[in-house]
Amino acid sequence: MKQAVFYIILFTAVITFGCSSKQDIKTGASVNSTGSNTEIKQKQEFVKDEISLQAADGVQLSADYYYEEDKKEESQPLVILIHQFRQNKEQWGNGFIDSLISAGYKVLAYDIRGHGNSSKVNYDLTDLLSDPDKAPKDVDGVFKWAKEQKGIDSARIAVIGTSIGGNLACYAKYSLSAKTVIAVSNGADGFEKLNNIDPRMMGKLLVRATDVLIITGSKDGEHEKDAKYIMDNYIGDPKELMIIDSDKHGIYLIREHPEIVSSILNRLKKYL
Repeated sequence: MKQAVFYIILFTAVITFGCSSKQDIKTGASVNSTGSNTEIKQKQEFVKDEISLQAADGVQLSADYYYEEDKKEESQPLVILIHQFRQNKEQWGNGFIDSLISAGYKVLAYDIRGHGNSSKVNYDLTDLLSDPDKAPKDVDGVFKWAKEQKGIDSARIAVIGTSIGGNLACYAKYSLSAKTVIAVSNGADGFEKLNNIDPRMMGKLLVRATDVLIITGSKDGEHEKDAKYIMDNYIGDPKELMIIDSDKHGIYLIREHPEIVSSILNRLKKYL
């Protein structure tokens, strides 16, 4: 019976992944809510709270917090979603988020500083790709918020990210003890810089991140090579590298190959 339910959830995620229709959402009480969903009357799959968070350095971040209405205060694992460069939290789509909630997780998707509805920045946006004192501060703030919520099991937090989001997910593993992380199409240079790793000290790196799944396209530039480099030098068991025959990057790789959603759900079920 449980297996049948799992495949129903997966089928729904595959069909609806990338859909952003607000008809699938019921908005609950929120912090700094825009009120944009208050007119929805239909029976809904999950609650979406539009909230404002503060990064570790005070930057304001826009985030959406999803959960089943009757489980708001019930302790559940949290899955944090981090979008890729020049995208925003809307990239994930309600179908994917619903598949996570149906599997028993709460979900938080946020806009990286300088993106979406988060605070704008007064420097070149590309600085976010390599400066360890910028975007990682967002992750610090998100984890601080998560650990203050009654309905979140702070010992069971997973992070899923695409491109820069994948490198920030790895930062959450290295620096914030995320339970497990999934990085899609992340690059080696950004990985080292955002984690403040000097490759010249590689042989002296005593602690390797564990419980990491990296997913990449085999024809996406140097990303397959980068993924193998990261795995060989910085990641310890249990670890998994998933290479897809594609030139697509990040969220577009997931959309082209929705079987990735199945791998993500299986990974979370096993390690979160």
